Amino acid sequence: MKNQKFTVELKESTNKNAGKLRAFRAAAWPILFLLTLSCTLEPLPETCPGGCDAKMIFPEQADANGYYHVKLDWTREYLPYFSVGVEATTIDPIYHYNQGPVVMANFDSNTTWVIGEDIVFTESTYEPFTGDYTYSGTPLPNGSIDIILTQFKGTKINIVQPTTIYFSEKNHILQSKRVVGPIPPSVIGDTITLYMEVFWDAGGKSVLKSHFSEKFIVE
Repeated sequence: MKNQKFTVELKESTNKNAGKLRAFRAAAWPILFLLTLSCTLEPLPETCPGGCDAKMIFPEQADANGYYHVKLDWTREYLPYFSVGVEATTIDPIYHYNQGPVVMANFDSNTTWVIGEDIVFTESTYEPFTGDYTYSGTPLPNGSIDIILTQFKGTKINIVQPTTIYFSEKNHILQSKRVVGPIPPSVIGDTITLYMEVFWDAGGKSVLKSHFSEKFIVE
């Protein structure tokens, strides 16, 4: 009889504990749900407020067809070149590195030229001790010699430099520039397409756009 009574009391105790556990779970569930909501990470902002965009700025205005007519000085001793300005939208401050945005651009074109035997480097000559000097002591050249750089013969060169440029921020706008040239006389009158690719570095939210292009005519 004692064993039977003990068994009954144990079952009753077990049932009571199970009921208390269910009640605790029911009471704790809303609290756990609220805690889960409070711990949910906020979505990261877009890389560029309003969207990432960029543009090239030529020294001349475009004509009715959207072509830029670039007038170069062919009277100088060296092959001419010009600069194209570049502007890009800035990055949300949450993605800055060392308190600043990191945005870069690369360029390409559909025009190349091959170096012949006409690349000449002019070297000034001086007379040490007996030559003329300026008031500040700088020696004045008494002549010059031309050095033909034959080692570069046959080298193919794109008219736009391939090195990466970086942007700096000014008045909430990212700015930079790209040198185009040297440009040989053989491309006078040609329509040249300049391509640009811009990369906004924002870690997992980085943006790459490579659809930028402009056409210009060398004059």
